Amino acid sequence: MTGLTLPAACLCLMTGAMLGGLFLGFKLVRGLLYGGKLCAAVLDVLFCLIWALTAFLCALVIDKGRLRMFQMLLQGLGAWGVISALDPFVNGVTRLVRRAGRRIRRWISRPVQFLAKRWKARCAAVKERRIQRRKARKKKKLQARGRPPGRKDGPRYRKRPAKRKIYASKQKKSKNPLEKLT
Repeated sequence: MTGLTLPAACLCLMTGAMLGGLFLGFKLVRGLLYGGKLCAAVLDVLFCLIWALTAFLCALVIDKGRLRMFQMLLQGLGAWGVISALDPFVNGVTRLVRRAGRRIRRWISRPVQFLAKRWKARCAAVKERRIQRRKARKKKKLQARGRPPGRKDGPRYRKRPAKRKIYASKQKKSKNPLEKLT
């Protein structure tokens, strides 16, 4: 097929429309995955590679590999038509799915938050009971010794030994057992 014929024009318009649909699909995926700049960049590069491959294959079919201006214009026109017609629909679907996801997440998180609060309260109560038991055991032990619970009889700190005991010279052990006898 050389030149502009009706089948060539329809092929270019159809591939352009399919590429427009692919672009909207990528936009929907990016919106649903909460993709940031990196996700947008990766999907844009992938889309450009697919567009280049499609343009090359169409050029092979239409004019033995030579890219014609009408081919590029008709592909662009087909993509623009699909994007301008379906973009509001894709934006609405993205908003709807995101809103539904937020509601489901909120619905699921309510019982989880309730159980988390109950768990924290139960842990605090168990900790308080443990502290009370420990205090009661300590009080019982002190009363068994005959001391009042608030007073300690011993010194507050450990006594240090006298300096002379710390630095007392140690006797050297001799290697010769006969030295003791002389």
